[in-house]
Amino acid sequence: MTRSDGKSANAWLWTVISGLIALVLGLYLLLGANSSAPLVVGYALAGYLTVSGAIQTFSSIFNRNAPGSRTDRVRGLVGFVGGGVLVLLAYFDVLSPAASYVVLAVLLTVYGALGLFEALFDRGPKTFRWMPLIINLLLVALGALAFVFRARELNLLTWAGALLSLIGLVLLIYGYFIQKRSGRATAAGI
Repeated sequence: MTRSDGKSANAWLWTVISGLIALVLGLYLLLGANSSAPLVVGYALAGYLTVSGAIQTFSSIFNRNAPGSRTDRVRGLVGFVGGGVLVLLAYFDVLSPAASYVVLAVLLTVYGALGLFEALFDRGPKTFRWMPLIINLLLVALGALAFVFRARELNLLTWAGALLSLIGLVLLIYGYFIQKRSGRATAAGI
């Protein structure tokens, strides 16, 4: 079902799903990761990018007439293709761990920067919303942390888990309490 502005009426559900994935991965990094933490952190962050990018790509395809849908498609493809390729390259030992973290940092930063661009400049006549801005700032910060702490196990594990959990909580709150209740917002902006 779509509304008169071309947005899906159930877009909040995709935001909640993305938030649950981020929260579960973040809590796993904080509570359940073991001695292979750098590898686990890399897979968790690349997996989040892949799933979140896939959700955003398909959401933007179904909402082609909505403001910012082109930016959504580009951003979704960056996350979906970039994260998926990174997972495969790391799994088959094509990239070294240091190179994988550099690529992961670039992908997270670009993904977050495209979201910032959309939240600030490519939203069309929609009113400004703070939540997409906060989420995308956290993604850029996560990209910076992945670059700075790429070889240090404990700091990256703790910070990546905390930021990913925070992103998940914010997405859950935003999706359920704001998007679902107002019926105006979309999942594509996150």
